[in-house]
Formats: sequence, C-alpha cells, structure tokens
Amino acid sequence: MIIPIVKPGKEDIYDVSKYRPISLLNVGGKVLENVMINRTNYRVYTNEYINKNQYGFIPQLSTIDAVMAVKEFVVDEFNSGEFDKRLSLDVEGEFNSAWLPNILKSLNESGFPGTCTT
Repeated sequence: MIIPIVKPGKEDIYDVSKYRPISLLNVGGKVLENVMINRTNYRVYTNEYINKNQYGFIPQLSTIDAVMAVKEFVVDEFNSGEFDKRLSLDVEGEFNSAWLPNILKSLNESGFPGTCTT
C-alpha cells in the first residue's frame, strides 16, 4: 500500500511532485528488502561496477568528498601551471526517465544473478 504524503513546506496538493511515496511493508517484506539490498550492494562493490569518481548513493561518501576531490584536482592543475574548466549540472528527476529494459539488459550482460529482460 502506498500512501502519498505531502513534503514539508510543499503544501500545493495539486502538484504531484510535492508528494513523497511512503510504502507500508510488513515485517517479512522489510526483511526481504534488506536482504536484497545487502546482496546487491555486496555484488556491486566487490566487482567494482561503480566508477571511483561516483560519490552519490555510495555509503560513507558525501558531497563533501566530491568537493574535496575537485579541490585537489584544481590545486594540482594550478600548481602544474595548467588551467581547467568545469561544468556541473544538477538534473532534477534524472532517474524518472531511466529505461528499465536497458537497466535489466545491462545487469544481465554484467552477469548479475537473478535478473531478467522484461
């Protein structure tokens, strides 16, 4: 069961983006979800599927780590006499357009267990 709850400070009830879904799972569902997340994370991190420059959605890494990596890069470039230009984008709702069949295909091709193509 999904119960839509308006985000704090976003009381415009007619705008769908102002809601966050809250899923009410039973205990068995929560245990299964936790097992699946742990197995998925183990597989992803032990096989190095994630780029070393990935900071979002990674345990024990935050925006501060990303900013410090950029700072170190810029300082190194500056000290070597070279200059660098950067562009940063914050794309709102970028995962809303993720195409599930392509994600499943990529998981299958990388040998991830238990995935299907539909």
